[in-house]
Amino acid sequence: MSPKPLEPIIVEPDDLPERTARPSRGQFLLYDSDFPLETDPKFAVAPGVRPLSVPHFSVGEVADVAFGGDLEWLKHQLKGKRYRVASGHTKSTPLLLNGELLEFRSVSRGRGIPPKRYTLADIERLAWALYERGDVDGQEVQRVSQILYAIARQYWARADRKH
Repeated sequence: MSPKPLEPIIVEPDDLPERTARPSRGQFLLYDSDFPLETDPKFAVAPGVRPLSVPHFSVGEVADVAFGGDLEWLKHQLKGKRYRVASGHTKSTPLLLNGELLEFRSVSRGRGIPPKRYTLADIERLAWALYERGDVDGQEVQRVSQILYAIARQYWARADRKH
């Protein structure tokens, strides 16, 4: 069953009145610069890659918190939708936002494939890319945005108490 093509209604938070989510114009509610940089060496990224901000999450945590716990569905979306070309070969549709490939940072440690980590800003853009590709509807983008903003407010409140 494909999602209904509903236009998302994102209610802008009162404490961020200057921000409006308009992905087609490159405007979002959350940015990595809103949060402190990760300083724990176990979450270091490769040299030359912009560092992670706090908080950040694994793909399983993103599936649980933002997308209702459907890890296999999210992994499938991140890999890209498969389709057949005229020659019979199978290709994958990349995850694009406004025509640009979404790329997520990997933690540079251990052997094998380095695990990806997703900041709140990454997850917001992921939700919009899934909407743009038709894999989620506007109501789901709205719910994800509200969840992410609630998490951001918790981090900001904790940071304010520390100062």
